[in-house]
Amino acid sequence: MLVRKIKIHGTILSACLIFNFSSINLFSQNITSDYKTEKIPLHLQTDLTPAPQNDLSIFLDDGLTLAKAPFNFSSTDWLKTGAFVFATGLAFSLDPKIKNSVNNNQSPAMDNITGFGEKYGSISYAGVFAGGMYLTGKILGDQEISTTGRMLVESILYSGLAVSVIKYTFGRARPYANEGSADFFDHTFTEENVSFPSGHTAIAFSVSTILARRIDNTFATIALYGLAGFTGYQRIYDNKHWFSDVFVGAAIGYFIGSSIADSEENRSNENNFLSNLNIMPSVSSSGLGLSLHLDF
Repeated sequence: MLVRKIKIHGTILSACLIFNFSSINLFSQNITSDYKTEKIPLHLQTDLTPAPQNDLSIFLDDGLTLAKAPFNFSSTDWLKTGAFVFATGLAFSLDPKIKNSVNNNQSPAMDNITGFGEKYGSISYAGVFAGGMYLTGKILGDQEISTTGRMLVESILYSGLAVSVIKYTFGRARPYANEGSADFFDHTFTEENVSFPSGHTAIAFSVSTILARRIDNTFATIALYGLAGFTGYQRIYDNKHWFSDVFVGAAIGYFIGSSIADSEENRSNENNFLSNLNIMPSVSSSGLGLSLHLDF
């Protein structure tokens, strides 16, 4: 039968489940002093600390979480989605006006400055940065660095995948093709017809979101999102994308980066809880039992 004893001493919570085959007794805290519990040696104790996942399984888990996200939306999430769709429609209506405004304010100095924005959102540069951070963490044995690198790799690959699917589905003409902002569904799959959404902007915002969440500093967050926003501006300035391309690309990057960061935080919290939980056999005058110890 089952007897549960609960003791709280400082920061150690011990819950003892005692099995007795003759009767059921519930011991309050002031009675437990009558019994002496003999602990089983350490080598017989069971540690519930979970075996660490390898990076590939985490990569796949996070991808599955992203794929299932719409099916787990709350009513609030759907309201946000509706607001985003409305804002996207508004962005479409502003495309020609913003294109003309940006193109009419170009200069050699800005040509040089905006080049950095293009590099920040480049999948090549971002990939080298993310891969380098991951390998550096592994070589140095620094879990924080390697985890950040792995999260960056995930965000870049998943953002690139999402953007590619949408690009080739909608087949929107780029601004420099001079086909107008409403030219969609040209499935010739040429570089001129994959404007929507902006891949550079998606990469930039996913990278900035991961770094902002990992660094967790207000000034760093402002700087990182400023860089991502500058990448979006550069895509319009260079006549490669419409404003709505950039707007949707930024939303994709932010959503994917946030999802990956949330998954990592949930994973860390779960591991921290289980690493502080130990279960071990115990013997008392009432019978055999299991003792659970939780540090907090």
